[in-house]
Amino acid sequence: MKNAGRWLVYGLLIFALAACSVPGPSGKNENQSGEKKKAVNKIDPLTGLTTGGAEHPVLMVMLNNHRNARPQTGLDRADIVVEILAEGEITRFAAFYHSQTGGKVGPVRSVRNYYLDLAEGADAVVAHAGGAKDALARIEQENIPGLDGIHEDARYFSRVSFRKPPHNLYTDLERLYEAVREQGYQSLPVKKAYQFSKTAETGQRESAGRIDLDYHPLYKAGYEYDSASKSYIRYTEGVRQVDRETKQPLSMQNVLVVFAKHQIVDSVGHRTVAVKASGRGYLFQQGKALSIEWRYRDGWIIPFAGGKEVPMLPGKTWVNVLPETGRVSFQ
Repeated sequence: MKNAGRWLVYGLLIFALAACSVPGPSGKNENQSGEKKKAVNKIDPLTGLTTGGAEHPVLMVMLNNHRNARPQTGLDRADIVVEILAEGEITRFAAFYHSQTGGKVGPVRSVRNYYLDLAEGADAVVAHAGGAKDALARIEQENIPGLDGIHEDARYFSRVSFRKPPHNLYTDLERLYEAVREQGYQSLPVKKAYQFSKTAETGQRESAGRIDLDYHPLYKAGYEYDSASKSYIRYTEGVRQVDRETKQPLSMQNVLVVFAKHQIVDSVGHRTVAVKASGRGYLFQQGKALSIEWRYRDGWIIPFAGGKEVPMLPGKTWVNVLPETGRVSFQ
């Protein structure tokens, strides 16, 4: 009877140990709580925040900023947004998505060659509505992963009735990630964008509760610091910019403003923009301004001060690429 009882105890122990373990991706038994902790503590490469999301590529979506396209949808979900002039006085947004994988996005517009320089940094899948001839040729020649909403990939996009063309092409992140899987882009690697720190870099910082940007005599943008949320709030042409769906203001923890050479190259007004270069600029964090030097590194525009890379605060980052004739003021 003693031996029988002993074997009964052993059996119960084995059963309990088996119940606490599950097969991991490698086929080996791994502790459930350990797996959960590992997922939660993963650092997102674009925001520096913890996330439990699955592995997937970065999306770079070209978003319209024409006055007839405002307010846009989905800019509030982007991890990084880069704003550069397209033709005339109108800018366009390259919105990078990784930490969030759902929700409507638009209006989607065409791509330019210098935006493709930015897509290199994250091996991003570029979602766009056509593009300039040189940009489309480059996508084909260099096999840049892309989703063209007005040509071969139109099924992942749709036209809305509340806006007129060309400001009415929309998609959503779930459909784009469906396209990523179907087009075989799922295994693209994700590269870290910046260094991150929970505290802003100390140094010669000036107060910057309000930032005013002049891209062009006919186009201005800006930001105001909100101490309650410890973030900047975006303004376009003097109007607080909100998401069309949520009505919430667009906010971010880092605002990077840089100056780069722009050159108009044809009668239509297409430009070249020297984003693969370096220059001067400012980094705004926590209501303060830091004078920086920027450098292009693997597709990202990186701030430096005193010869060292300046880390970003964990959260969202907006990058404003102004022409050398542009102006920035803050107070």
